[in-house]
Amino acid sequence: MLAFWRQGYDGTSMKNLVDCMGLNPGSIYAAFGDKRHLFHLTLDHYRAQVRTMLAKLETNPSPRAAIMDFFTYMTDDMRDAPDKCGCYLVNSSLEVDTGDEEIRRTVHDGQDETEMFFRRMISAGQNAGEIRADLDAEKTARLLTGLVSGARVLARGRPDHGIIDDISEHVETLLG
Repeated sequence: MLAFWRQGYDGTSMKNLVDCMGLNPGSIYAAFGDKRHLFHLTLDHYRAQVRTMLAKLETNPSPRAAIMDFFTYMTDDMRDAPDKCGCYLVNSSLEVDTGDEEIRRTVHDGQDETEMFFRRMISAGQNAGEIRADLDAEKTARLLTGLVSGARVLARGRPDHGIIDDISEHVETLLG
């Protein structure tokens, strides 16, 4: 996953995978099939990690705090990540061949999971009186998902922590 994450699908050669995994090409092909299938498996693995994180955030009794914890996690991750690779799904969404329906669907489904997390938390927060009742939960969830994607792209190419902090601050203001 790290080889694809750092270099993208097209930029990752079999030699890169051999070096990263410590396996010979034959073993990689025998265990994972071709490069495309291995890439798909890494996307599934990353999505499982994200689902685990979202499930943990949802245990917070405060839906508003769960959303803010998401942005705190993202901000900390972008600051502390040693190689500033960004988000694997966001990076993959920018690179994936739109003709590869299976990969495209996997990437989009992963992004949808984050959007649904935001939608659930916004609705629950509105019911609890923690989040402005006048917000459209669906549209706001899409907005937050877009902010996450944009922040991840910005952090990769322009690691200005002020931008990242501004995004989190404005999310807090938006929620009320």
